[in-house]
Amino acid sequence: MSGDVTIADLYEQFESVLHRYALRLARDADRADDLVQETFIRAMAHLQLLRQLAHPQRRAWLYRVVRNLFIDEQRARQRQQALVEQLAWDARLSSYPIPGNVSWELLDAIPERYSEVLERRYLLGMTSEEIGQDLGIPAATARSRLRLAMKWLRKHRLELL
Repeated sequence: MSGDVTIADLYEQFESVLHRYALRLARDADRADDLVQETFIRAMAHLQLLRQLAHPQRRAWLYRVVRNLFIDEQRARQRQQALVEQLAWDARLSSYPIPGNVSWELLDAIPERYSEVLERRYLLGMTSEEIGQDLGIPAATARSRLRLAMKWLRKHRLELL
């Protein structure tokens, strides 16, 4: 059955095993259904190629498509989550006034390891313990970075203004 394979044949042969595989990956029946459905849509677009493959190769191709679709979906979710977190962070920061002697240009020029602690301390009012928890660093490291950031600000404020 190599040259006369149809989508119906592929579905009959592989749907149940692909669904179990997708369910193990996604751990959600609806997502697994979507992955399998999208896999067969892709199979329709590549039916000529699948007809040239032997049964084990077809099976491997279909499994690979399920896995790649799952990975792509996970990456898209991660990018979306990162964007949501960034937008939420930006919204929180924009609601706080900047101290009068500090400009946005100065805040933009600060190295990231300093700006992240300064923003949390002076714009969000977090303590060094809260900053440490938020950034996954010890509170002492947060305090040290705050001191270094203030030193950096004093040194560069006049240059940037």
